[in-house]
Formats: sequence, C-alpha cells, structure tokens
Amino acid sequence: MSFPTQLTVLRILLAPVFFVLFAVMEPTPYLWAAVVFGVAALSDWYDGYFARLWKLATPLGAFLDPLADKFLTSAAFIAFASRGLIPEWTVAIIIARDIYATLFRVLASSIDQPIKTSSLAKYKTFFQMVFICYVLVGIMMTSGTFGVSAIQYGAAMIQQNILYWSIFAIAILTLLTSIQYTYENAHVFNLVFRRYVFKRSPQELS
Repeated sequence: MSFPTQLTVLRILLAPVFFVLFAVMEPTPYLWAAVVFGVAALSDWYDGYFARLWKLATPLGAFLDPLADKFLTSAAFIAFASRGLIPEWTVAIIIARDIYATLFRVLASSIDQPIKTSSLAKYKTFFQMVFICYVLVGIMMTSGTFGVSAIQYGAAMIQQNILYWSIFAIAILTLLTSIQYTYENAHVFNLVFRRYVFKRSPQELS
C-alpha cells in the first residue's frame, strides 16, 4: 500500500475517533476532537499531493479518497446532530446521497464503466468542511478553550438560526449534486440498471 493510500486509510480510521471524542466522551474534549479532525482534513490534501508528486496514483487510492471524505464528514454531522446542533433530517439527506454515490460508483466499476464526478461535488465538500470547522471553532470558544472572553463570541457563532440555515443550504446543495451526478452519468446508470435489475449479461450491454 503506497504512502498516499495509507494517509487516506488514516483519514477513515480517524473518523470514528473524532466521533467518540465529540459525541461520546464526557466531559467532551472539544480541543482534541478538533485536533483529530484537523489532522484528518490535512491528510485529504497531502494524500493527493504526494500521489501526484511521486506518481503513485492507484485505482484503490482513487476509490478510497472520496470514501474517506464521506466517512469523515458523516462522522462530524452525526456527532453534531447527536449534540442537537443541527437537524437530523439534514444529516439523513447528506448520508443518503453519499451512500447512493458510493454504491453507484461500485456498481459502475463492476461493469468497467467510468463515471463523471459532479462539478458541484467539489463545492459541496468544500462547504461541508468549512461548516464543520466553523462549528468546531465556535464550540471550542463557547467551552472556554480560548479563554473566558471568547465565550460570548462562540455563543454568537453557533446560534441555532445560523447553524440551521447553513446546514439547510448544504443539504440543498447536496441534493443538487446527486441530481447532477445522475444526469451526467445517465448512460452508465442505464447500463447498471439493465445489468443488475434486468439481469442482462455483459455481452448484452455492449
């Protein structure tokens, strides 16, 4: 396993660690949870950087990289919902889209069909990461991590209305990416449907 792929696997392993730190442990070690998320997020940049620098891009790495992103963001959103910071239905939309995209990618790969990544997907991931970092900073400020004087500013950052409308916008963007994803891969979707629903042989798909 190449070093870039090891970084990707590390991101997958850090996702449940973050969830336990943020949503399970009492009192919650918000600073350590943020550190773990920060390390995982940085690995997302470095695995691609080293893969390009050392020309170590592999099919396994290409498959695991977006999967690792989904594990990390899903762990964060579920943790936030468990603390009552964001509505559970928005998390359900985000996770359902990720499951759909991953399953479709696996099925398309099984019949040797390349798929196009939604152009909106990069923006979706970017805004998800920014939102998660924003919430973590606000939570740490509210808990007194940066001193008593920062508590009121942290409370202002994570007001219910701000978090609700931010995650609402992200959920809508996530839905749009799934629509674009399906539209741009309609031909592949048709082949997958014929192969696994109507049980067509590989020869009949050509």
